[in-house]
Amino acid sequence: MAAARQHGGGTARAWARGFGLALDRCCSLCLGIAGLALVAMTGIVSWGVFGRFVLNDTPAWAESAALLLMGWVILGAAAAGVREGFHMGFDTLKALLPTPLSRFCDVLSDLVVTLFGAGMAWFGGELALDVWDATLPAIGLPGTVEYLPLVLGGVMITLFGLERLAAHLAGEDAPAEAMVTPLVSDA
Repeated sequence: MAAARQHGGGTARAWARGFGLALDRCCSLCLGIAGLALVAMTGIVSWGVFGRFVLNDTPAWAESAALLLMGWVILGAAAAGVREGFHMGFDTLKALLPTPLSRFCDVLSDLVVTLFGAGMAWFGGELALDVWDATLPAIGLPGTVEYLPLVLGGVMITLFGLERLAAHLAGEDAPAEAMVTPLVSDA
């Protein structure tokens, strides 16, 4: 019986490790998309400024495209921030509390962030479906593309939050505390 329990625990750990590696890749992808969107947004804004002040002919699509890319920058980086523990928390208060209460604050913070991400994904999806048949006039894309960063960012925030909650429930460190070299640094 103990061997079966130990084997089941090994399977659960292997699954959790594989899921963690998949989320590592997702986190890197979120940061990669955010970085590419930032570079593209910088180029588009530069072209818009050049067109306005040098050519005296502002491209009509530049502002809309830059705003669209800003959503990808913000939500990709925000999702990665959740994975690595850079989201808002109770760090100042936690330092003064005993360990059990400090752990409770971690769980509460991760729960709130996870629920927020789920709400973003759900309600962003509703918005995306509502404007499916509309067209963005300046760039000619379907209206849904405005809400895709909200939906995908919400899904990733939810997944990363669930991973952190699962680590707390298992009594382990959340992914940011367990990483040797985090992808994002506040230093």
